[in-house]
Amino acid sequence: MDVEKEARECYAKPIDCETNDFVQILEPIPSATSLAEAGIKFKPGKSKSILGIKFDKGVLEIPSLLIQETTETTIRNLISFEQCYTECDARFTSYAILIDSLINNAQDAELLGKNKIVYNWLSPEDTAKFFNKLYYDTYVNKYYYGKLSRNLNSYCEQRWPQWRAVLVRNYFGTPWAILSTMAAVILLILSFLQTWYTIT
Repeated sequence: MDVEKEARECYAKPIDCETNDFVQILEPIPSATSLAEAGIKFKPGKSKSILGIKFDKGVLEIPSLLIQETTETTIRNLISFEQCYTECDARFTSYAILIDSLINNAQDAELLGKNKIVYNWLSPEDTAKFFNKLYYDTYVNKYYYGKLSRNLNSYCEQRWPQWRAVLVRNYFGTPWAILSTMAAVILLILSFLQTWYTIT
């Protein structure tokens, strides 16, 4: 997505966001790999705006971002503009903070790459460094993704999504794991039936 074009469109029209979505205090969220371990799935968002990040029913939708030569400069300039013009909502600064929270290391970057959220020619390590340095020395008086962060953290605190993620990863992660699990279940049923007929 063309970040410069997106920026022009973003400031030219009102955003679809409730007032209480902007909060004074930043609420940290876990990294992408930690969210995945908690049962959250990632998918590329359908929004035309890179800011249109949504979370619903355990699915975090993030519009795809193509990292190219001018991407860092463009985003940094937008963040600088927001820092200098105090009447402007810190939308791109909030975006940089959120993505930085998701990408702490190479594993996080690789996960988002596999889910077609980040496209680039950088290594996973360089991708993590790219996002980790975008918003140094910035100030955010109103955070754009406050409500989304609260919803993510609330979901992560639930036990069932975590158990389900572990179950899928350990027993249904590969075709061989699925076959092994099915064989074990069939064997258990046959053993039960044999015991039942022996008793009766």
